Amino acid sequence: MYADIERKNWYDFACVLLVLVGTFNVIDGISAVSNSKYVTDQVIFSSLHAWGWFFLIWGALQIVAAFAAYRGAGWAIVLAIVTAFFNAISHLGAARTYPVWSIMIIAIDVLVMYGLIVHRSSWKKQAA
Repeated sequence: MYADIERKNWYDFACVLLVLVGTFNVIDGISAVSNSKYVTDQVIFSSLHAWGWFFLIWGALQIVAAFAAYRGAGWAIVLAIVTAFFNAISHLGAARTYPVWSIMIIAIDVLVMYGLIVHRSSWKKQAA
């Protein structure tokens, strides 16, 4: 189920960053669902509660994917890349309200995708 992988600095760093981004998303989701005072209700579409539940579930999924990818599960590497990509896209929607925060999350997501994609290609070469 889990592959023996050679530890790489970028890969480990990407997994830790994915846990960090997932935790940020969980915190954002909880604060949006609980009507926190620091969250503004200026979303592109739907309601703040819908975005809150999305980020809460998405963050939990990212944390699970990060831990499984760190263990070397191939499915988790793909899931982690997909969640980082769509997380970056979804934070574009919040860029009008929180530009610095959104740019920071998008930059972390790009680093996660880079680290996992570089590792994924070298992992395929080792398995062949």
